[in-house]
Amino acid sequence: MSVVQHVRDRAGHFRWMGLLVVWAVFIAMAAVLLIERAGVQYSAGQHKLGMLAATDAMPASSAIFGQKPTCLVISDSDQDGVEDVKDQFDQILLDMKIAHRDIDIATDGADAIPSLASFDRVIVLMPSLDALGTHLTDLMSWVSAGGSLMLGMTPESSGYLQAIAPKLGIDTVGYEYTTAESIVPSKDFMIGGGQRYEFSDPFKSSLLVSLRETAHVWAKTGDTEAPLIWSSDCGSGRTVVCNIGIYSKVMRGFYAAAISLLGGATAYPVINSAVFYLDDFPSPVPSGDGTYIKRDYGLSIADFYTRVWWPDLQKLAQKYDIRYTGVMIENYEDVVNQVEPVRQADTTQFRYFGGMLLQMGGELGFHGYNHQPLALSDTDYGTMYDYKTWKNRETLVAALNELIAFQDEVLPNAHGTVYVPPSNILSARARKIIGKDEPRIKTIASTYFEDGTDLPYVQEFGVASDGIVEQPRIVSGGMVDDTYMRLAAVSELNMHYVSTHFLHPDDLLDPDRGAKEGWEVYKGGLTDYLDWLTTSAPDLRHQTGSECSGAIQRFSSVTVSVDTSDDAWTLSLGNFHDEAWLMFRANNGEPGAVSGGEITHLTGNLYLVKATDKTVTIERKEGGDR
Repeated sequence: MSVVQHVRDRAGHFRWMGLLVVWAVFIAMAAVLLIERAGVQYSAGQHKLGMLAATDAMPASSAIFGQKPTCLVISDSDQDGVEDVKDQFDQILLDMKIAHRDIDIATDGADAIPSLASFDRVIVLMPSLDALGTHLTDLMSWVSAGGSLMLGMTPESSGYLQAIAPKLGIDTVGYEYTTAESIVPSKDFMIGGGQRYEFSDPFKSSLLVSLRETAHVWAKTGDTEAPLIWSSDCGSGRTVVCNIGIYSKVMRGFYAAAISLLGGATAYPVINSAVFYLDDFPSPVPSGDGTYIKRDYGLSIADFYTRVWWPDLQKLAQKYDIRYTGVMIENYEDVVNQVEPVRQADTTQFRYFGGMLLQMGGELGFHGYNHQPLALSDTDYGTMYDYKTWKNRETLVAALNELIAFQDEVLPNAHGTVYVPPSNILSARARKIIGKDEPRIKTIASTYFEDGTDLPYVQEFGVASDGIVEQPRIVSGGMVDDTYMRLAAVSELNMHYVSTHFLHPDDLLDPDRGAKEGWEVYKGGLTDYLDWLTTSAPDLRHQTGSECSGAIQRFSSVTVSVDTSDDAWTLSLGNFHDEAWLMFRANNGEPGAVSGGEITHLTGNLYLVKATDKTVTIERKEGGDR
């Protein structure tokens, strides 16, 4: 062999070796990407808070059953609106785990009011106090001796109200009402306090009063500063008056905060969770009008989601420590009569977006085999929707099973457990089927608020009798500065210390949901909400859907009682597991050292307690509000 030939062979050999090295690097990189995209390695499988076994969690009503009532609720269902208000307060007290006894003067008579000696607080739910008669005098004497009284409804001006006005902190009272156009809770009263929150349909709902200098105003209107919530010392006791006159579900947090003003200290369980849902994600590229996407970016719908929308959501997740919970749609067809549904052939979108979401520590759940709500022929959509109903129980179950099997195939380590009903619609019959025949579904995340129809599956936070965790979503989209949603958000921070938010990828394809304004405006609204949430509740845990369910199980099951001594508050927890979170308001004294848990100051005399034992002892120093 010539020298030249030898050199050529060596050069060729090195060139091939170099190419092999390059190919080896590319193959290694591809393998890593493939493993990541397939979801073999990601942090979502290691949740910070696991769910309890279904046998260890219980509905709040079961948890509190048999407890001695410490609160007396006196109502008069003959007066306008009282029954609806009573329903709201029943749920508030249930979630606060305050066992109470009810007396309805309309049916029981005023003489049925028991001795007040065994109660530490009384809540009166009636506009006119006249129905109490001479029992009002007994009630105020009990307050002066150390009891706590709350008027939960805007009072009507009458001789009875005039008689006890000074003990309620009222100087003068007229017969006119003023419009409560907004509410401004004081900064030291509530999470998110010091800001103005608008009412969507204001009316003359608040009694015009002037208060004594000794009264403490906790909330007022934004325009005229009319007092909406105030308290007043009365002898050794305290009175609290709610003069808001609006009692819908969106107001619960304000009334819970007012209830916590009663007594020397109040502790009630909360969830402590913020969850961020991506509905219809992952899914096939959504259909719709991409006019505004083309206008702003010159991109197709698919390219917009890949190059703009998803990278922006990733940046928001990193900035605000969010772990998204996506809920999958297998296809957008409307077939509802197949016992053997057809498997989605194109899995690219699912593996790509789903894999990245899981890498970010997120979680995947279920939204539907298609976008047809789980409803049988007994459901009538009227003119609101053009959805179909499922042919029978077998086709409905088959569709759910196909979705679960599809997720297991394309992202085998996702292990979804959360179901979100399309358009928040889930029929009563389908709900029973899920609880009985779909063990993989452990949580249903629908809606917290009604819409005036029977279609939405409306939920309370808690555990259902069949063990399913009920996890309603509260706010949505990028326009959370909307009057109703921002009010709902602050209310639920104070009621349950929770924020459940969701948005849809196809919001930007629908002019009614923000498409016309464009993604930058929509994203700006979302960022504004996240800034507000982070500032208002910096200690709120950001969780995935199933983690929040674990927190709800603990919240639903636990009970709490407070024993006050000269030097400590002792919180005794029933049905305690590994942890519990509590709102704690110290109305008389200042918290010090804690055993059996940890305490974090929120605002004013309001604290967040993490219980790590069934008994939490908080040192009590002199001072406080009273």
